[in-house]
Amino acid sequence: MILRTFAVTIFVSAALLFACQPVVARMILPLLGGAPAVWIVCSLCFQALVLLGYLYAHLVGSRLSLKAQVVAQLVLIAVAIALQPVRIDEALVVSLTSKSYSLGVLAVLLRSVGMPFFVLATTSPLVQRWFAELGETDPYHLYSASNAGSLLALLGYPFLLEPFLGLSKQSLALEVGYVGYAMLIALCAAVISRSRVAPKSARSEAPEEAPNEASAGDKWRERLVWIGLAFAPSSLLLGVTNYVTTDIASVPLLWVVPLALYLGSFIVAFAKKQYVSQETLSRALALGVAVVAMSLAAELTGPAWLIVVIHLFMLSAAAVVCHRALALRRPHVSRLTEFYLLLSVGGVLGGIWNGLVAAAVFGDLYEYPLAIALVCLGRAAMRPKSAPGTSESNAWMRDVGFGLALAAGAVVAVKIGDAVKAEANMAFLVIYGGATILAFAWSKREVRFAVAIGGILLSAIAFGPGGRDVVYKTRDFFGVLKVRKLENDRFRILVFGTTIHGAQKTDPADRRAPLINFFPTGPAGDLLGPVVRAGETPSEPLEPRRLGVIGLGIGGLTAYARPGDTWTYFELNPSIVTIAKDHFTFLSTMPENAKVEIEVGDARLRLREGPAARFDVLVMDAFSSDAIPVHLMTREAIAINLRAMKPGGLLIAHISNRHLRLSPVVAALARDAGLSAIMRSDARVSAAEREAFKTASDWVAMSTSEETLAKIAAKNPAWKKLEPPPGQKTWTDDFSDLLGAITF
Repeated sequence: MILRTFAVTIFVSAALLFACQPVVARMILPLLGGAPAVWIVCSLCFQALVLLGYLYAHLVGSRLSLKAQVVAQLVLIAVAIALQPVRIDEALVVSLTSKSYSLGVLAVLLRSVGMPFFVLATTSPLVQRWFAELGETDPYHLYSASNAGSLLALLGYPFLLEPFLGLSKQSLALEVGYVGYAMLIALCAAVISRSRVAPKSARSEAPEEAPNEASAGDKWRERLVWIGLAFAPSSLLLGVTNYVTTDIASVPLLWVVPLALYLGSFIVAFAKKQYVSQETLSRALALGVAVVAMSLAAELTGPAWLIVVIHLFMLSAAAVVCHRALALRRPHVSRLTEFYLLLSVGGVLGGIWNGLVAAAVFGDLYEYPLAIALVCLGRAAMRPKSAPGTSESNAWMRDVGFGLALAAGAVVAVKIGDAVKAEANMAFLVIYGGATILAFAWSKREVRFAVAIGGILLSAIAFGPGGRDVVYKTRDFFGVLKVRKLENDRFRILVFGTTIHGAQKTDPADRRAPLINFFPTGPAGDLLGPVVRAGETPSEPLEPRRLGVIGLGIGGLTAYARPGDTWTYFELNPSIVTIAKDHFTFLSTMPENAKVEIEVGDARLRLREGPAARFDVLVMDAFSSDAIPVHLMTREAIAINLRAMKPGGLLIAHISNRHLRLSPVVAALARDAGLSAIMRSDARVSAAEREAFKTASDWVAMSTSEETLAKIAAKNPAWKKLEPPPGQKTWTDDFSDLLGAITF
């Protein structure tokens, strides 16, 4: 009865704790433009609250009697219930500036959901301590109930909760669940009041496989090892999440699956019976790391499922290895809350490192390869101290030297290849592929392998294809932006993640030529053309237009500007504005009497606050790498867009994406808004067009005016009427089905 009651209580508290995370992140995400960093900062906030919860449990558990602990917990729960419901202060989020996003989001989250989340975070370590004080068996196995609850909530959210319940109902479900949790704590209190507290001599001991207590002199070293083994997979989790969401979409599905695998590793690592040997786990991690290193060096961009699987396999193996090492080092139950507290410290430090420090210190995503190297060192922590090669300082130094020498050799080889003008990308792949294979051959030497892989990945970022010919680079809350030169500076491009967001010719006579997705023979030319070059007289009179564009890039669409036009760009990221003005010339070389305006901030908010019936044409072209801000693809967003447009105006959606099929989504939105829609998928690019820097693209045109769409369709027979497939649901602020849009 006691075991069942306590296990269910821990299970429910953990489920609520981890269901709360994606719900709250979904609430705040639309207010910050769908940036992947929103989830990173949310994770840091939740980790900090878990740390505070574990600290509270440690202090209360070691200073108050059992019954006093129970009373204190009931009081905390009552206060938390009084502070419900869960909601986000929208005005506070909107007031944040780009320089204060990270700390500002933390403050908003603490103010909005801090207390209920904190109380839930105290439950697992505190109830496990209560269980031990009643003289029951090893309480560490209740940790599995906690992780099972977390896992169920995380996997249930994108597959069971999000597709069927809107955000308001999700919030209500959390409130109901919280009341149920309070009742379970009250039941635990009743069980404790009817039970005797066991004398210390009768309380459960640590399991037989737990190591002996460290001597007083070694305890701090032991604590640092615990923190380090918790830090490495925490940092890796956030690195993997940031990597996959930058190129696909910042949505709950791609947040919770990595986190679910991370939590599942605790269940595997702390289970009574281990079905996989430590040696097999270590080899699996080495293999996963080698494959990830190869994919990063090759700058693999698809297919989406392969990218996700590769990185998630490596994350899973790394988390199990590090957490198994922690399980092997867990202390006697008398230090249970201290152990959990220090695990939480390591997790929070990982969040702080990725969410705050790395973004401020590094100009690129160097924290990801560093985390990979650290988890590789975690393989050594599973070995007995007496194992050969792990305790000798001279062997350790040799391994570090070998690893650094391999990475340095790869860099030198790449530089030699540059000097002799070898085919750059192929030479890089051969050199770094060979270096990775050699590092894998050393995988039994954990330190050597870790240093080699870390060096290879760090140098690949700096000297690989993505790091070459960089004219300018900056990193902010939204990600890493690079301006690069191509083909001996024939072109300048803006790169965000792995996606080109704009390109311009450097020849002064041809700088206003539209390129890549905006090429004149593509859909953009049909929709916005013709191109009016400086000094040219159009073959037919062209009426001046008012155009709005959601997403600035480098301002490349203004290649289609006419004399007298007014273009208004909506751009969330101030760094993009700086780059467009300082490194490209589209905005500064507008045709006669044409002008361009830039409104910095979230497009939805700016359009909602701006005047109605403002634009003849409104273009949706907002991307974060190949990801889309889902909050711009909802019924509410389309309604805001239509309010800003003149009657019969043209709404354009640029939906090119390597990983998502968005045409059914846009078709459903058009039907829902009473708009007719046509689409042109411009997938075939000739060799001559490719040489001129055209890329394939997909565009949708929507309007209440059939005549407007007919004129566009008459320009190219590739324009087809767009209808949603049967059963396609309309995305709203409450509902979106990214899983159904992914092109597996």
